[in-house]
Amino acid sequence: MKSIDVELGKSNMLPLIASQQFYASWKVFIRELLLNAMDACNVRQALEWSWGTEFLEMEQASQMRDVRAIYEPRIDITYSSDTRLFTIEDNGVGINEYDLEHFIAQIGASYYTSTDFFNQQLKYEPYSHYGIGLCSCFTVSKAVLIESKKDKVINTAWNISNPQDTAPVMAKWFGESGQIEYVISQKKTPGTRISIPVKPSYAPYIDLDFIVETIKHYMLTLPIPVNIRCDTREVCLSQPKAKWNYPMNELVGMNIIRVDNSLLEGYVAIYHPKHKGYFHKSTLYQQGVLVSDATDILGLAPSWIDNFSYQLNIKKRFLNISISRDGAAFDEKLIELRQYIGQIIIDAFGQSPLTLGQYLSDGRKRLVCEYEAENELVSRAVQVLVYIKEREVEVPVRTVINGFIGRKIKIAFMQRALFAHYRENYPYDYGQFIDKYDIIVFEQNIRAFWQFMTPYITSMEYVMGDMPGIIYTDVLADLTVAKTAATFRNDYVLRPEYYDLDPVFCLVSNELTDPMELVINTHNRNAMLLQRAEKYKKVRIARAVIIENIKQRILGNASRWNSIIDFGGELVHQYELEKPMSLQAQWCLERDFPDEINAYIAKTFTDREIADYGLTSLYFTRKDFIKWWMAP
Repeated sequence: MKSIDVELGKSNMLPLIASQQFYASWKVFIRELLLNAMDACNVRQALEWSWGTEFLEMEQASQMRDVRAIYEPRIDITYSSDTRLFTIEDNGVGINEYDLEHFIAQIGASYYTSTDFFNQQLKYEPYSHYGIGLCSCFTVSKAVLIESKKDKVINTAWNISNPQDTAPVMAKWFGESGQIEYVISQKKTPGTRISIPVKPSYAPYIDLDFIVETIKHYMLTLPIPVNIRCDTREVCLSQPKAKWNYPMNELVGMNIIRVDNSLLEGYVAIYHPKHKGYFHKSTLYQQGVLVSDATDILGLAPSWIDNFSYQLNIKKRFLNISISRDGAAFDEKLIELRQYIGQIIIDAFGQSPLTLGQYLSDGRKRLVCEYEAENELVSRAVQVLVYIKEREVEVPVRTVINGFIGRKIKIAFMQRALFAHYRENYPYDYGQFIDKYDIIVFEQNIRAFWQFMTPYITSMEYVMGDMPGIIYTDVLADLTVAKTAATFRNDYVLRPEYYDLDPVFCLVSNELTDPMELVINTHNRNAMLLQRAEKYKKVRIARAVIIENIKQRILGNASRWNSIIDFGGELVHQYELEKPMSLQAQWCLERDFPDEINAYIAKTFTDREIADYGLTSLYFTRKDFIKWWMAP
């Protein structure tokens, strides 16, 4: 057997890392240089604090620190449009010849993951981690100039066994050759200065406003003041603590949950679609540094909420950030953060779950998730309209399930209008129907109810009653043993929220795992017109007539359909073009009715309903039907 060692091609690595294929934007070099400078200042500050005092009593330590001048961290950024030279300088801990050879020249080797840093036992979590941040400079420059001096504080901590050299160094790092040349410098003050000559293609974009906006984009907090000078303009940026622009929480249909604990700060927002303009994106920071501002690219939004946004900062190093800092690893830490966000919502709505119901999906999205604590909250927030014990009542899904735990029950799913029609016009047959079922569930939030009932459903069949127009779903549910909804969350087949087939007006879903359902394709032009006219009672009635006829047509079919089926019928051509567009191109499914429209109306509605709906003594032609449908 032969073996070979796998090696990284040094000549290929630097161009790859220093490219926009690796980084999302060329302006990240400002972020990386700033984070390096902040780390250097914070390490020096931590070392100053621990300066020879670890084994002393508090009072003695305080007196000893008073001997040394108070350290004030400082970062300066300058840019000259004439020379195209971008410079960042800090008064941090600095680097020496050893650091150049073992960390700067070794791509992927970070001082902050080394034993040198660990042995100092500082109470500080650095921003840097992977040891490649300086490479980002080569996205905009061909060379990096480094001048630095190690501060003597590096040798004063109590546990230093090998004092470090504090001689200043000056180095030139050439990107194309991958070589670093360095000499002993004459720098007098501790800290590091990094200068990069910007390529001509990028220089026109860099000015004071660009630098300021870039820093504000990436940095939520700036605990160290950053002095920026660009030609003759200058400004100082400082943001010790995060500031949040909270949306107007007093708006109806918007709930802002403020967060400030040991891990997170910021807010999560739950809102109605009409308030979407307030929330352009969700933003996540860690240690005040941007992780992601894409539209929930990290998957932190609960699937059971229709409209959700967050602006959060993780106060400490928690997530495993991607190497290019434009996201986070999908691992147990990200999952833990997702659960943490779910718990925030549980804490906010746990005492009043019904107030959450207005923000939840109607069941077209998956309401049941992998976290059972969230499922418990959602099942208490979603209400269904049921008929039980001789009365209609609106109750949470959880109440229905808990009320029947330990039993096998029969459920009927039925449209409420049909139920009322059944009860008023066919009392004898209705009485037999009621005696067969423990509970009748109406169409309100029916998809949501079905998702939570999926673990308990043992059989289902569609029933077309002997009475005209009566159709419902017969279900047997076994609730003898309580089950966790999360285990069965993928057993429920989701309905598409919309269909790409624009010509299809309506589609019938007849899956084995769900009640039969007719869905109007909202991408269909005529369906969009219908939505504008739904305020008209006659439009709603007409659509109910269509839906029930299609269902009966399906039940009359010998074979079961296990897919989405085009059952659109015939579209009516442009009608009365002088009318507004919202009244044009409506449709009638007369050819798909098992009965002719007039006969169906006559046997489905009572005489009073026919009078109320304006149908008395009318014989409907297609044109008449459209006029009646669209009349105010």
